[in-house]
Amino acid sequence: MKTNIKRRIIGALTAVTLIATLSSGCVIAKNDTSSDGIKVTYDGETIEFDVQPEIINDRVMVPMRAIFEAFGAKVKWDGDTQTITSKKKSKTITMTIGSTDMTKNEDTYTFDTAPVIEDGRTLVPIRAISEMLGLDVEWDEETETVTIVTPEDEDDDAWKENTGTIELSTMKVTGDGISVSDNVITITEGGDFTVTGESENGQIVIDTEEKVKLRLSGMSLTNPTGSAIYVKNADKAYITLTDGTDNTLTDGETYTSGDENEKGTITSRDNLEIKGKGSLTINANYKNGIDASDSLDIENGSITINAVNDGINVNDTLTISGGTLNVTAESDGLQAGDIVDITSGEVNITTTGDVPASTNNDFGFGRGMQQTTTTDDTSSDVTSKGIKADWFIDISGGTINLTTTDHAIHSASDIEISGGDITIASDNKGISAHEDLTINGGTIDITKSTEGIESKAIMTVNDGDISVVASDDGFNAGGGGDMFGGMGGGNMGGMNFGGQTDTQSESTDGTQQQNMGMRGGRGMRGQMQQAEQGEMPSDMQNGMTPPEMNGEMPLDMQQGGMGGRGRMMTPPDMQNGEMPSDMQQGGMMTPPDMQQSENSENSGTEQRGMGGFGGMMGGRGDSSEISTEHHIQINGGTIYINAMGDGIDSNGSIVIDGGTVTVDGTTNGGNSALDHDGTMMVNGGTLIAVSAIGMVEAPGSYSTQNVLNYTLSESVAAGTEITVKNSSGKTIASHKSANAYQSFIFSSDELVTGETYTIYVGGEEKDSFTVSDVITTVGTATSGGMGFGGGRGGMRGMQQNTDTTAQ
Repeated sequence: MKTNIKRRIIGALTAVTLIATLSSGCVIAKNDTSSDGIKVTYDGETIEFDVQPEIINDRVMVPMRAIFEAFGAKVKWDGDTQTITSKKKSKTITMTIGSTDMTKNEDTYTFDTAPVIEDGRTLVPIRAISEMLGLDVEWDEETETVTIVTPEDEDDDAWKENTGTIELSTMKVTGDGISVSDNVITITEGGDFTVTGESENGQIVIDTEEKVKLRLSGMSLTNPTGSAIYVKNADKAYITLTDGTDNTLTDGETYTSGDENEKGTITSRDNLEIKGKGSLTINANYKNGIDASDSLDIENGSITINAVNDGINVNDTLTISGGTLNVTAESDGLQAGDIVDITSGEVNITTTGDVPASTNNDFGFGRGMQQTTTTDDTSSDVTSKGIKADWFIDISGGTINLTTTDHAIHSASDIEISGGDITIASDNKGISAHEDLTINGGTIDITKSTEGIESKAIMTVNDGDISVVASDDGFNAGGGGDMFGGMGGGNMGGMNFGGQTDTQSESTDGTQQQNMGMRGGRGMRGQMQQAEQGEMPSDMQNGMTPPEMNGEMPLDMQQGGMGGRGRMMTPPDMQNGEMPSDMQQGGMMTPPDMQQSENSENSGTEQRGMGGFGGMMGGRGDSSEISTEHHIQINGGTIYINAMGDGIDSNGSIVIDGGTVTVDGTTNGGNSALDHDGTMMVNGGTLIAVSAIGMVEAPGSYSTQNVLNYTLSESVAAGTEITVKNSSGKTIASHKSANAYQSFIFSSDELVTGETYTIYVGGEEKDSFTVSDVITTVGTATSGGMGFGGGRGGMRGMQQNTDTTAQ
């Protein structure tokens, strides 16, 4: 994992980033002329801006995102370098705040006006942007109107006049610039050709500088030695599926042409567009179903792809704006080197590849030293993802159903979801972005995953209906980190003697107890050092067994290594039933003079081990600082998470400003419903989070909305309803968890300072409390342990993270 991650923000740029940029010394000279009435049109349509265009230094400047999106381009902002990057198919434009130099692909151009930042918004010169994209621009000073048009190609339609036919059964062709030799049909002039008939041994090759359209009209073509259709060269190629017809393309298991560019049943080395109201079945026996060197647009039609490798592999941009696409692939379903852009249509993908599974193997001192192996990075050559892109995935509509053995939706950079209905069942991660992930709307239903939704940088949820079921974390920001944290984020992780373990054992008197363990707590994950797989000595893997103890480790230290997730070093003189009460259920070596902690608030007591006072020796503590590298920001939407790891987990901060968030957290005391390594605050919306009590974290005192942190006297079964009522008897919170739980965290604007509330569990009145501060703690809370961290009672200790993400 990168230690110096660039901050890139897709969408409206955050104020904090832009204010920081303004402080760098960018000075804007603004003309006296008012420009509030400036109007911009593009191909006859008026472009709507949320911020009015302005005239700066005699040039019209417009908001960055709006203008690029109007031109059909995707845009990113890099706060570290103050650089704007935009892509539209094969065109990549880069510009930097304050610089008049701009690049398009590999060429640099100099303009008389540079991009600027004003009042927290990035403005770009509209003429320069338009000209870089090959558009014509006119300025009418009298009406203050900018008119942008796409220039017409005078010869654009000339190719359509050459019409012809291809009859596969007889290998007969008509039209200019078309010939047949050894069952290879070659088109060397632009034209519109209708394809019919069947052939078990043939190929269509397009090799011209002009545009070519193939109308598939009830045909079947198999090439046992190469691509069925090969667009070797063309200005642009079109495949139209004639209404009411069924069409089939099949390749062989081996290619013998010697042309290394042939990689799919349909191979296109130039831009390709597929549309029509007919159907097309593609059987890819060699490699990919469709392999496009440039961009691929699918507008409509019913397309079924069965592929031994990728269903669709595109070097530049894959755009799906309609139709039905059914893909079964042993490797990736849809793969783009730059962008996957889905705006409409139905996409159904099943991947079947056998990929390395994600594992979380504890070793060493409980969670003190923990190895987390996540096979989702570049070291693995085997991937079987549903939708994958290297630069950007943008989903704004459509119906998408993904069943995958690998990540369902994965970007090596950013993901933005603004609409659509997405259903995911994944043996690995549901949605994963190596950089920023933004959800602005749509429906996302993840019924199966290891981690549900992950961003290695910033995750922002503005709206949407989201449901996640995960065997590990539900939401995750940041992934792994560096190995050493502890001492308030210092150099060494703590060994948390008596820390909460992941397992409980039955004592002789029938009560549940926690084995002693050397967990190292979770006060701070610190910055965990990544290690490549295979570099760790074999005797240190899965338990860190010292060489001199191989084969001789006591039984109570096995099952996870020294203090692993197993029995975790229960001393011989403290066998089941004999552990002091203050060490059971997470009490964790609480010294006698620290019983009935003075830090307890409201009703009940709060027993904490040394290092568990919200960071006695450092650790997480409570802060108003928002992480700029790893952050989960929830502004709206309806979110439900059922996770066996952490429900919402950030290696930096968590901020909830709106929406409805419900977390059914783990029954495993080694995780929690909410987990952060920076600050966590709630400023709006509704939050309900339940879990086991081992590693509970509640929002901090910098929250501006009141929070209840309630610990039940004992765990209750799944389905047990918990209810909070105000003094008038009105129910302000009610929840039936899918999992057993002992911790209940609740925040809402109906939790009012000075008011008294009653808690009911299973219909029985349990506790009453009065809100006197932003954080109200009720019940018997047990957490922490003696560690050099704090927060959760030490740190996760020395945690080593192996993260190998296949792209």
